[in-house]
Amino acid sequence: MIVLTTIQVLILTLGIGLLVCVLLLIIRKYSIQFGFVAIPENRSSHKKSTPNFGGIVFYILLIASILFLHKFETTTNLAVLVAAFSAILYTGIKDDLRDSSPRAKALGQCIAVALLLSVPEFRIESLHGFLGIGQLPLFIGVPLSLSLYISLINAYNLIDGIDGLAAIIGFVASASFAFLLYQMAMPFYFGLSIAMCSILLAFLGFNFSKRKKIFMGDTGSLLVGLFLGMLAMKLLSVSPEAAALTGISLTEMPLLLLTVLIVPAFDVCRVIFIRYWQKQPFFTADRNHTHHVLIDSGKSHKKAAITLGLVNSAIIGLMYGTLQAYGLLAAGVLLLVLILWGSLSLFVISKKISSKRMKVKIRHMLFKIVYLKCTNTPEK
Repeated sequence: MIVLTTIQVLILTLGIGLLVCVLLLIIRKYSIQFGFVAIPENRSSHKKSTPNFGGIVFYILLIASILFLHKFETTTNLAVLVAAFSAILYTGIKDDLRDSSPRAKALGQCIAVALLLSVPEFRIESLHGFLGIGQLPLFIGVPLSLSLYISLINAYNLIDGIDGLAAIIGFVASASFAFLLYQMAMPFYFGLSIAMCSILLAFLGFNFSKRKKIFMGDTGSLLVGLFLGMLAMKLLSVSPEAAALTGISLTEMPLLLLTVLIVPAFDVCRVIFIRYWQKQPFFTADRNHTHHVLIDSGKSHKKAAITLGLVNSAIIGLMYGTLQAYGLLAAGVLLLVLILWGSLSLFVISKKISSKRMKVKIRHMLFKIVYLKCTNTPEK
């Protein structure tokens, strides 16, 4: 069995981290020079025009990592990965240059996902007994896989609303996948996960920087979302023997993967529920996202992003330990309790924010009334 050596892992990690820094500086320079920047709007969390093509660096180094690790995977799978990542890159660049229509954006995502679905390892063929569901026929497995890919890509794209959040959540997810893939002795996908960790960690320094700030843009968020979806599908397609090396069964794997991706999944489900409850269109922009609630409660971008990253990491660790010790039912109940607790906490915080805003609004109205009354009172 071919494995990655320690030297190869170090070259991959340190080499990519260094290249990210060099390439981001170059991309940032020419983005400013040619006006490829994100201009602040009413809902923008940034105040200055900022280069937003950091995702191009993600693509370059992800393809470089695939070439570096090529001997660990079949030529067909390599070609499909490169083609899918290239398709999503084109979709992201087009949207970053000029806002694409939802239809054009969805079409680009569907093309990238369709390329991945051509490989059985990158789609759902069985849930291995999870929720009592076993083997799935092709006419169910393919649409289900497509729906999950598109949902994850867009959910991840939506959390890229404040500095650092998408990079931190992507890092936590990639590190979690790397942990599982290492135990399963899958060097190619382990190496890609490590490479993505290195990319996102190096990018994070720029994303948090005041002087050298750059955004990943849709180019980056769509690519990372597709990448995480691909790894999740790959982990669902492993053999029972490979899954057993991680200490959990294939039946328990779907719940663990949901836990790894819980932040974007929870956020998009919560926002959809709120818009449905308030009878608002699903595609209406608002400030109901989890990160917006934390920001509006007084946290900085960095604190909000790190908080959600730590919560995500803690939930993954807790769920992994629970699955190993107590099994699927106990872990499922625990995850449900955590989701309800998180929903209730955000509801309470949102109510406090609304109450504070109402008090400020009333105070301004009273001040305006008193001011007008004083100015309109005739002098004696």
